[in-house]
Amino acid sequence: MTATAAPRRNSLNAGLALLLLFLVTRAVNWWVWQQPAASFVANDVSYYSYYTWCFDKGLLEGSAQCVEAASGLGIMAEYPLPAQWILQGIYALAGGFEPYFNWFAGLMLFLDVVVAASLFRRGNAKGALVWILFTAAGGPIMYFRFDLIPAALVVWACMFLAVRPYLAGSLVAMGAAVKLWPALLALPLAAPNPLRPGHGRARLLGFVGAGFALGMSSLLLGGWTRSISPLVWQSRRGLQMESVPATPLMFLRTFTDNQAWPVFLSQYNALELQGPGVGLLLQVSSVLTVGWVVLTAVLAWRLLRHFRRQTPALHEAMLLVVLASVLATIVANKTLSPQYILWLGGPLSVLVMSRRSAWLRSPLNIITIALIVVAGLTQYTYPWGTFGIMGMPNGSPLETSLLLLRNVLLIVVTLYTIHLAWRITGRVQEPADHEESDEEARGTRIDDPPLHAAPAPHGDERTDTLP
Repeated sequence: MTATAAPRRNSLNAGLALLLLFLVTRAVNWWVWQQPAASFVANDVSYYSYYTWCFDKGLLEGSAQCVEAASGLGIMAEYPLPAQWILQGIYALAGGFEPYFNWFAGLMLFLDVVVAASLFRRGNAKGALVWILFTAAGGPIMYFRFDLIPAALVVWACMFLAVRPYLAGSLVAMGAAVKLWPALLALPLAAPNPLRPGHGRARLLGFVGAGFALGMSSLLLGGWTRSISPLVWQSRRGLQMESVPATPLMFLRTFTDNQAWPVFLSQYNALELQGPGVGLLLQVSSVLTVGWVVLTAVLAWRLLRHFRRQTPALHEAMLLVVLASVLATIVANKTLSPQYILWLGGPLSVLVMSRRSAWLRSPLNIITIALIVVAGLTQYTYPWGTFGIMGMPNGSPLETSLLLLRNVLLIVVTLYTIHLAWRITGRVQEPADHEESDEEARGTRIDDPPLHAAPAPHGDERTDTLP
């Protein structure tokens, strides 16, 4: 057997095992979707198809619902225009209203396959494994929401940070154009120094260039009102029952006899709370949102301060900051729809795939397991536990307890990840502490080093952090 035959066979075996795992987990999710208690998880696709039909025929035929939607902020005003264009593009491919569902779900499944395949590396199957397990735990909802599109774009942006910096920045901008949350990720991606030629400037230029093109396209084709309608829509929304800021009220409405907090379906197509304390918790959410922005900016500044060039250490640090920022986004939000959890899959998978620091191995294992549990609990709360959680006049203790557990776990993981991100953006890393060999990072066997290895030449010493 040649020296390369064994690694190739191991890589092939790993690829086949991942393929089998993918097929089994996706078959389970298909079965879940077929259950009567969970089938409504696909309802949003009908929403997409109906309102894209409005653009095609509904307005011309004078459909009252289409006309009413168009008279306000606009049809599908909650989504950025590029997202609307994607949904209309799927409608055009499908050829109409009836086949839209199969086309949409099929394209999301294809995107899932492409992401999983792109995360697979010869000798390193960890990233693909985490993606498959994490998204499987989240359930079939990923195929019936377009959040998989920005999630995939962020996956590829994280993968190309060091090798295709212009493309990485452009992908973040495209993700932000479809769903606003990736926009702030441009801050940590500007490291090591956007003022000098290099990867940081390239990523920033890619982000600004693609963002400007998409923003101007939206402004010219949709106008100012339609371009800012997603922000207006979001600002008007209330306190969603699944959100982390709603946790205290969800506890009170379930485990006390107080019936002051009914759950209702709002005009924003969300299950929201009303009653005493809602206004206060909305203010708490606003403060947390400001805190998320400040946190991301401070962590980005620490990256700029302590890293002088593009290295594996910087790549790892940026990924950890991105994960911390996305977690903070979800925790701070007054709305926490179940598909938002999908946003975490990309940064987590690429970080697991790219990890080089020995000290980060155990903490990252903890985060990975915890987030897979979060995804599983999220699937339980929607669709399985939804009716129990929103029960009138008080919620069901079992279903609500699992929602509260999910939210508490999200808070703990977020704080832990922020702690790690703070540490990795500020500490001076010693070579022995920082870098594993490629084989160690992949979890494969390496030969023992010689007892008296020659010291590294001076030119190989690390200079990626300032003293």
